[in-house]
Amino acid sequence: MSYLQFPRLAFTGKFQADVSTVNNDPRHFDNEYFSESFQKFSGEKAMNGWWNPTGTAIMRFTDCTIKSLRDPSGQLLTEAGSDPLIGCRVGNSLDRPAGKLVDLDTDWQLASNIYGLSVSLLAPDGLPIMTAEYESNPFRDLWFTRSTDGGDSGASAMFQSVLTDIVWHRDDWRSPFLDALRAASERDLLSIRLTTYGYQQAVKQADGQLTPDFGYGIVLGNIGPAKADQPRSFILGRRFIPNTNAITNAQSSSNGNPNDTANGNGISCFSTYIDADTKTLQVDLSNALPLGPGYQILNNGPLKYAALHDESFLQNAELGADDYTLLGEVDLSQQLQNIEGGVQAVTLTSDMLAATRGKPLALIQVIDDKGSANVCIREVVQGLEVRPETFTFKLDPNEPSHNRADTVLYAARYGEPYADQELEFRTEPPAPDYSNSPASQKPGATPRATIPVNNVPGLAVRIKPERPRTDSRGRAVVTISGPEIMGNPRGYIDGQLYAITYNFAGSNTAMQQTFDQIAAVVYSTFPAPGQSIDIDNPTWDDVQPILQQYANLYPVMSKGLFDFSKQPVADSAAFIMHFVFAKPVEDPDQMPVTRDLSSSKRRMLINYFANVMQRTGKTMDRQVLFGKRCPLHGLAGNREEAADLTAVAMTKVGKAR
Repeated sequence: MSYLQFPRLAFTGKFQADVSTVNNDPRHFDNEYFSESFQKFSGEKAMNGWWNPTGTAIMRFTDCTIKSLRDPSGQLLTEAGSDPLIGCRVGNSLDRPAGKLVDLDTDWQLASNIYGLSVSLLAPDGLPIMTAEYESNPFRDLWFTRSTDGGDSGASAMFQSVLTDIVWHRDDWRSPFLDALRAASERDLLSIRLTTYGYQQAVKQADGQLTPDFGYGIVLGNIGPAKADQPRSFILGRRFIPNTNAITNAQSSSNGNPNDTANGNGISCFSTYIDADTKTLQVDLSNALPLGPGYQILNNGPLKYAALHDESFLQNAELGADDYTLLGEVDLSQQLQNIEGGVQAVTLTSDMLAATRGKPLALIQVIDDKGSANVCIREVVQGLEVRPETFTFKLDPNEPSHNRADTVLYAARYGEPYADQELEFRTEPPAPDYSNSPASQKPGATPRATIPVNNVPGLAVRIKPERPRTDSRGRAVVTISGPEIMGNPRGYIDGQLYAITYNFAGSNTAMQQTFDQIAAVVYSTFPAPGQSIDIDNPTWDDVQPILQQYANLYPVMSKGLFDFSKQPVADSAAFIMHFVFAKPVEDPDQMPVTRDLSSSKRRMLINYFANVMQRTGKTMDRQVLFGKRCPLHGLAGNREEAADLTAVAMTKVGKAR
């Protein structure tokens, strides 16, 4: 079971994603050609450090409220009198910094991941009902043209994962819904989905004033039970993907393709699930429908759910009344988004349920009183779906246990496990990262560094077995591993990025969303063969280039707090530096915030600062000064402080455009 089954709760509100954009351009990683202008906000003719160079990477909820519940029978509850959970808030950690939103790699900004995000349910008195941890999973189904706004403001995506380490705090606080939710879940896990859109990336408005919601966007959330036999990061059900002219090479599309992934009605990818036990068609429309002014649903006319009687009816096909079975009305209202998190439950009769078995589902538009209709978007051809549970990887030849990882691929046909099917993988050809390396109109403002080329050398990432077969449950486990020794093909960027496609072997393949690929970063071997560096006793010259790069790319730290690229400054803050570099990857305090250090480079930095502390003996006073937390712990602790955070960063780090 997942959030797309009963019982489930829905919440809506806003999220803050204070991402840093200096590292959005891979050429900014080159210390030799780095310019101070890359730490300034973008201007009319110069990209500089893009639209938020002072970002902290903070990812958190704000003003989120539980709007509705669906009980185990599917009954919709929207009044607090029905259950006291309605109207309660969804918040963040109660005792540690906010989570962090981080790209997999500067050359792959298509699967940003959340680290260290705590999720809490808060009663009206502000005390916690439940606290839990979001298991890190990147977003999926990213599309850039959901609304008419350009750039990230027009984009939309969805995160799906599970909540772990759940703690229930109020034995005296009774909610029939929560009792049912706990009873329906397994292994003390809950399924969660977050759809994010409407992100405000313009730091200033047309009148020159700061944008009040700069760095904020809209979030629709659902939480439901989690079952051990279902994927955690996606819905394995009945998948809808439009036929478009979208570019299929994701590495050519990371800034968005004009055709994107929507059909002529503006509808994009989404998943559905047929629950035979409750005779319900569950549809997640939170990331599927086009948006008009004010990020409101753009209703292009009434649509209906239908089961097509023949697989040959494709998108845009004309249907007669005998060519389909009606299942219900598509809820294109804004209320569905605001109250139910964009998830619709359609009750089916026994005959309707039977009509869906082995036949494609569709959204159709009835055009006359005789029942003639057009197919607006339909389930993928032949109902074929294959997706991996984990699809982003960081492989590290410097640590054998981190140089390989397993993932499970799930295959289905019309929502049922697809057994004994052969799968295949293919590494994409060499690809320069042009899409993340724009030119500025201002002469001399374009970075001078060479644009990196990905996917070289070939055969560096291995997948075993090369052509796996799905088992009786439609699953195949593969191991992805890196080479024993990896060079530095991108020069000024550690390691290499590899994009790998996956699908059914042969010609009978599944339709896929543009960015449905496996992305793997392989770190460079360090020290490189012939390089004379003692990781246990490194010198300042050994660690300075790494610290310089992070000082360049993360100015909110290097200029807003202290410039750790200078030895006297870094050494005086040895405890602080040791503290953050030694944190585990899931901890929101971990540095670098981009989480792109190989194990050997991280170990070298930890050893360097440990040696400084041992040599100077200055540890306890630094711990007191540090407050036992990250320097950003007190920044943007609540929504009222967000404007101060932007103002402080802009004052200390660089000028606004």
